[in-house]
Amino acid sequence: MNELDELRDLRARADVHDLLVRLAQAQDTHDWETLTDCFAADATYDHPGGRLEGAAAIVERSSAALGRLDGSQHLVGSFLIDVDGDDATCTSYFQAQHVKRGTPGGDLLIIAGTYRDRLRRTGSRWQVVHRTQEYSWRDGNAEVTKRPTPPESPS
Repeated sequence: MNELDELRDLRARADVHDLLVRLAQAQDTHDWETLTDCFAADATYDHPGGRLEGAAAIVERSSAALGRLDGSQHLVGSFLIDVDGDDATCTSYFQAQHVKRGTPGGDLLIIAGTYRDRLRRTGSRWQVVHRTQEYSWRDGNAEVTKRPTPPESPS
């Protein structure tokens, strides 16, 4: 690889890294527009609860899960990024802290695990085209992230 190719590769890796940090921060600040921009319109997301298809579905689930909390913080690190032209993969670790004050049994839930992302560059813009989320461990009160069950309609 020549020096120019090395610089392009380093720039691409930095751009992918920054995108994934921006994605985590958008979740925590409830910046759903930025979160939408982090995913390709046709992105897919496999998580322990199932599969989501399309950026709109991904953002809707994130909004429903995180929007009702008093706070969350997604710490993402140990990035291993591989770039191949306009495609990239990244494996990273995460710890996500979720707070809902007044939850019976405790206000805090911490989830740790791994993100496995496939990304695509269109022009100068990188987006996630597929994310797999795997849990390694959880600690705290799972009720913190439990969404209320909607009331049944009268018959």
